[in-house]
Amino acid sequence: MKVNSYLALGDSITAGYGVESPFSFPSLYAAFLRRHNPDLQMLNCGINGLSTGGLVDLLQTNHRLRQSVSQASLITLTIGSNDLLDLIRNPNQRMSVSLKPIFCSMDSNLMKIGDMLRRLNPRATVKVATLYNPRLVGPYGQYCEQVKMVLDNANEMIVSWSKRYGAVPVYINREFRGKEHLLIGQDYLHPNAAGYKVMAKAFARY
Repeated sequence: MKVNSYLALGDSITAGYGVESPFSFPSLYAAFLRRHNPDLQMLNCGINGLSTGGLVDLLQTNHRLRQSVSQASLITLTIGSNDLLDLIRNPNQRMSVSLKPIFCSMDSNLMKIGDMLRRLNPRATVKVATLYNPRLVGPYGQYCEQVKMVLDNANEMIVSWSKRYGAVPVYINREFRGKEHLLIGQDYLHPNAAGYKVMAKAFARY
């Protein structure tokens, strides 16, 4: 794939929370791409704590970001985890009460993101990550089934979104499944260095 400009959009997973910048998945993925695209320019716009609503606001108001989107030949996206973070942190609450408005808001925001990305750049290759389950490790492992239900619904939404906007879903949930204790860091939320490396390889493969 010929890539001149790679833009990484998203939350703390794109930002590379917990590791030095060269070991974030966008940096590792860009290094792979440069084997065939030595002049590749990569811009990491990952922001810790970014939600789908926050990304909508940025795409609507940040002129430099909009320009970067319009010029990119490849865009990667990790988004949605922060929309669900309260549920993931407190998985024993009554999810049936909490889920519907959260998912409605997330779905609406994803559609706005897709519309803006494609309006700004109809030609770029867009790859979007599914969400992995962090609650299979750490002290809250007993709640993994409740969290799995939430994330399965979110991932169906992400895959449906990717089909609607001509994006490529990158199934990070499948890459991490059964290996969470090896790939998730000490905060029991973010990937560790090995996890980011697995992500980079997955983005390169899909």
